[in-house]
This record gives sequence, structure tokens and C-alpha cells, in this order.
Amino acid sequence: MSPRKRRVAIRMLIFLAVFSYIGYIANQRLPSFDFWVVMGFFALFFTWSIIETIIYREPQTLVVEDDDQRSYLYLQLSSMLVLFVALLDFLEFKYTRVTLLEPGITILGFIFFIIYVAVRYQAIVHLGSYYNPRVALYEEHSLVKEGPYRKIRHPFYLSALLSVLSLSCIFNSGAALLLTALAVIPSIVYRINIEEEFLLEHFGEEYKQYMEHSSRIIPGIW
Repeated sequence: MSPRKRRVAIRMLIFLAVFSYIGYIANQRLPSFDFWVVMGFFALFFTWSIIETIIYREPQTLVVEDDDQRSYLYLQLSSMLVLFVALLDFLEFKYTRVTLLEPGITILGFIFFIIYVAVRYQAIVHLGSYYNPRVALYEEHSLVKEGPYRKIRHPFYLSALLSVLSLSCIFNSGAALLLTALAVIPSIVYRINIEEEFLLEHFGEEYKQYMEHSSRIIPGIW
């Protein structure tokens, strides 16, 4: 087992233990609807984490340059903050939880989550061994333009947006939705700008032509 897979396996075991504990506590305290929403989300999240680990491919060559500028950190922190706020709003404070929208808004959230999984799955599969959470260039790196990359240049960031939108809807949290607009979207835009400058520097005319025939994350819009 590779060091990465070992780390992932340890994280999965920890997650499963936390999930079981939360499930036990939630079953004692929460109304039936709230309990099944929380359990449904964590079950889907855990299942997807396993699938993502399985389809991940180890890099075939070494990274020769990266220019992340902490963009991945900002995106991760803002997304985790959305999850934290959404859960607190749904389970504890309920300041911006509009129960009249349930269960419709919750169902919409799970639909967003499934679309997020589908987009991210395709992005990981087609990027293959070039997948790296940092903005990085590998030896003998070629530009990927197949699958979702035919129409959009950054399907990973589309999936990141779908992820936080799904959280806001699943947990019916206006506060999480506001945080998505104020923190996550700027983080995504910042990350895209860094990545595109990096790719233009290294792929030049090829990437310029690719930009002319593709959108950033939403086909025909942006």
C-alpha cells in the first residue's frame, strides 16, 4: 500500500468512527427528519470518499514546478467553513433555516450533491495521473482536453461550487449560502486566475486556442 493510500485509509477509519458516534448521538437528540438528513449526507460523503480513493491514479512523473499561492488552502478552508455553518444552522441555531422549504430544498441539495459527484468523477478519470490539488506541472505534461474538459476548463472548480451549494440546500441554510457567495466563489475565482496564468505560461498558444473554444466552469456563460 502506497503512503497516500495508507493515509487515506487511516482518514476513512477515523471518519467512520466519527460518523458512527455522530449517528448514535443524533439518534438520541434529533427529530426523525433531521436525523435522516444528516445520516444520508454523511453516508453519501463517505461512499464518495471511497470511490475517489479507488479511482485516484498515482503520478507517473515528477512535479517540475508548482505555483499554488495558497489557493487550494483558501478553497478548502472556505468550503469547510460552509459545512460547519450549515450544520450548526440546521441542527442548533436555525437562524436562517426556513422549514417551509423542506423537504423540497433538501431533495434539491442531494441532487446537487449527486451532480457534484458525477462532475468530479469525470474530471478525476480524464485528468488521470495529472491530478494534483496544487497548481502543478509534471514532466512531459500534456494538456487534457477530453471528457468534461472539452467544454469547460475547470470541472474541478465547478464540482467545488456544486459541493457547497449542495451543503447549503441539504441543510437548508441561508447563512451557508451567503458564505458561499462571500468566501467560496472568490476563492474559486482566485484559484482559476492563478491556474490559467500558470497554464498560459507553460502551454502558450495551445492554451490560448483552447480558451477560445471552452468556458471556465459554466458552458456558454463563464
